[in-house]
Amino acid sequence: MDTADHIYSSPDRLILVGGGSFNKDDFIRNARNADVIAVDGGLHACQEAGITPCAVIGDMDSAGAAEIAALGGAVPIHHIAEQDSTDLEKAMQHINAPLCLGFGFLGRRFDHALASLTVLARMTDARPEMKIVLAGRHDALTVTKQTIRTAFPVDTRYSVWPVGTVGFDKSDGLIWPLDGLTLSPHGQVGTSNRTAKSAQLLQPASDNTTAFAVIVPVECLGHLCDAVMFGAG
Repeated sequence: MDTADHIYSSPDRLILVGGGSFNKDDFIRNARNADVIAVDGGLHACQEAGITPCAVIGDMDSAGAAEIAALGGAVPIHHIAEQDSTDLEKAMQHINAPLCLGFGFLGRRFDHALASLTVLARMTDARPEMKIVLAGRHDALTVTKQTIRTAFPVDTRYSVWPVGTVGFDKSDGLIWPLDGLTLSPHGQVGTSNRTAKSAQLLQPASDNTTAFAVIVPVECLGHLCDAVMFGAG
């Protein structure tokens, strides 16, 4: 095994696969034209789906010896032993792509999902140039500090979760507008909103420095990926 002392680069989207639950069909469909990185226990999910990853990254406490052996030495294994970060964060620190789409980081354990949300919030500062979307069995989400324009169908569930205190100057296309509201985890939050129009706008205050998550049904994954690539900022 090698240590992950370099960045794995992709000119297009890069898919990370963790050990949590997700819809296999969503993963296979998105992996057809993208490089795939297995994140520790995500190697099992890749092999179950019949997909050979370009690399495996993590502390290797979940990837089985038999699964690693099945790769036959053809796939680089990057072992990062430190325990101060999650495997998702380890991978994020050693990859580079305009869009990173992650499967298997939201399901099975709620504490792991919270840790993933925290990693995405950190990445808005550490890797602002890389857009990140996570997909689980039921939800897809992104975390940003910027204005985001989306195009979800009317009556789509549209939740906004503030990582800290976030003020919003303007919103459009939502049943319950967020114009002029300040959201925070210990105050008002923006969950269980819905879309009122086929185009939506969410604009934080001009001096905002705090991240917030936009959470939608996983059926809107493609629309969300388009939004973070072309409708943010």
